[in-house]
Amino acid sequence: MLIARAQANGLDRPVSEAGPGGVADVARRTAGLQAQSWRGAAYAVRARSTATTLTDVSRAQEDDRSVVRGWFMRGTLQLVATEDAGWLLGLLGPQLIRDTERRYGELGLTPDLRERGADVIESHLLDHGPTGRAALGAVLVEHGILAEPKGQAVYALIRHTGLLGRLCYGPGHDAGETWVAVRDWLGGPLKSADSAADELARRYLTAYGPATAKDFATWSGLPIPAARQALRSAAREEYVIEGEAYAAVGDVPGFEGVRFLGEFDPYLLGYRDRRYALAEEHRHHVYPGGGMLRPAVVRGGRVIGSWQHVGPSVSLFGTESADLSGELADLARFHG
Repeated sequence: MLIARAQANGLDRPVSEAGPGGVADVARRTAGLQAQSWRGAAYAVRARSTATTLTDVSRAQEDDRSVVRGWFMRGTLQLVATEDAGWLLGLLGPQLIRDTERRYGELGLTPDLRERGADVIESHLLDHGPTGRAALGAVLVEHGILAEPKGQAVYALIRHTGLLGRLCYGPGHDAGETWVAVRDWLGGPLKSADSAADELARRYLTAYGPATAKDFATWSGLPIPAARQALRSAAREEYVIEGEAYAAVGDVPGFEGVRFLGEFDPYLLGYRDRRYALAEEHRHHVYPGGGMLRPAVVRGGRVIGSWQHVGPSVSLFGTESADLSGELADLARFHG
């Protein structure tokens, strides 16, 4: 099962196109790349392509705009193909907003304040272009939405505006990141689509199968009943493993090679149960706590070690051994 999942997730590096087109193809094939760490999303592209570079990932988001960074599956930051952003938000956005109601209440963000805040943020972005968090906080204070320009309420309103499909991430990363109005950045509003749940299930199984309905619900953020129904519509194959039903869209030979995955790689976030890919005794090497997911070394879909960007340095578990020369050389190529 693991080698089939590794190939489905693109770890056999099926994308050979260079430039922003290759980046968008990876995002499309994987139904989105986890991107709360922009660097992690960039390394996810490298692990699934042969010719893209780190510069290409920036160009795809900032210049070509063929990918969008925003809040999608599970309400976490993702890098998705631009043509997928509208229907994903149309499907997931309302549920994610409902799931955040309690937090909104804790921050004093009533529905009226959120609506006014989204209007103020979008209007400012349309008038002034890419804007950072501190400046948006000041604008919200100036318009009487918030009492202070710092704190979690600022980010909550930015994210809320994104879940409405009205802003996304613009130029810059980490401390220099900015947000932009979707209508300006992408030349118009995002477009939704019918039967979006079935399409998402098909994309998920294509990129993560074999998988269960619980896996799909965990990955997408959809309620279990909706996830089960959509997965049933998308499945073309079914397997029973240890008494549990796994769905897939087809049979693949699998990929048994070695890959270096970046932090928060989607392969390790695609399933409810990660015990198949990562032995419990090694879990703390990759999941140290605090919501972190470190860079990992996988072979045939199974985690055999971890690595660090500096050097880079690699630490394989126990008696594990592998030829890492190809991946080390490709990291150098990716950085140019």
